[in-house]
Amino acid sequence: MKTLCVDLGGSRVKLALMTADSHPQPDVFEVDSHAPLAQTLSLVAQHAAAWGQPDAVSIALPCVVCRGTVIACNGKYTDAVGFDWARWSQKTFGAPVFLMNDAAAALLGEMRCGAAKDTDAAALLMIGTGIGSAAAQDRRILTGRHGTMGMLGGHMAIEMLHPRRCTCGAMGCLEAWAGTWALDEIARQEDGFAESALANARKVDYRTLLDGVAQGDAVSLRVFETVAMALGMGAVNLIHAYDPEVLLLSGGPCHSEMLMRRIRKYVRENVWTPWGQVDIRVAENPEGSVLLGLIRE
Repeated sequence: MKTLCVDLGGSRVKLALMTADSHPQPDVFEVDSHAPLAQTLSLVAQHAAAWGQPDAVSIALPCVVCRGTVIACNGKYTDAVGFDWARWSQKTFGAPVFLMNDAAAALLGEMRCGAAKDTDAAALLMIGTGIGSAAAQDRRILTGRHGTMGMLGGHMAIEMLHPRRCTCGAMGCLEAWAGTWALDEIARQEDGFAESALANARKVDYRTLLDGVAQGDAVSLRVFETVAMALGMGAVNLIHAYDPEVLLLSGGPCHSEMLMRRIRKYVRENVWTPWGQVDIRVAENPEGSVLLGLIRE
């Protein structure tokens, strides 16, 4: 079965025509997730035109998906809610369409052929612009009655004393302390920021933060410890909530060995698992796992 797999990311779209046995390199192009959805899907159709007709179209979005329907979005692809996906797919490709949350697809991909392929109970913490999450039991992605089970790890509250507002409107969310979008504001509120290694950055992100840490910059080190503790709290929350055998950490910042050590240390010292420690692993293929999870079999 040939599946046109499409990962609609916040700034890039990745797509490939895939089967269970064939995983070609994806086509990747830049997009604006705030642009009209029809404009982005037109580009998808153009990029996929040379591959022939798929048997199915499978799409991952940074949105809440319940029973194949997009029911809510937070700032990205907001017009995906109410969009007639079935009509678009039939008209464009003559094939049925299947929709998934992107973190759920990433976890499924890692369970199929990545770092979690040897387990049937796993959770995923995805570190990026925001914080995504997903959970699975018996090799099935948990979705819940309304599609949000497992996916709101970035909006579990970890802080009650400092009023940091999240993009979702709530206070104290993990994402407000560790999403890339939050790092610049966190750094600029630190004493001594203007004299720090971060002051020359147009906007502080994980790359500039880790560069500052490597230079021994005091402000960078303080921000790093704050962010690492927040991610450790988020990891503990996911373990307590979903009882996984394996917790996967995914996203660009996971390439930092120092950050992974800090998260593992926090979990080791704070998690309550009477049966023993959860195996914490880094995703093997964070760039491609979403597409692997979208393959229809």
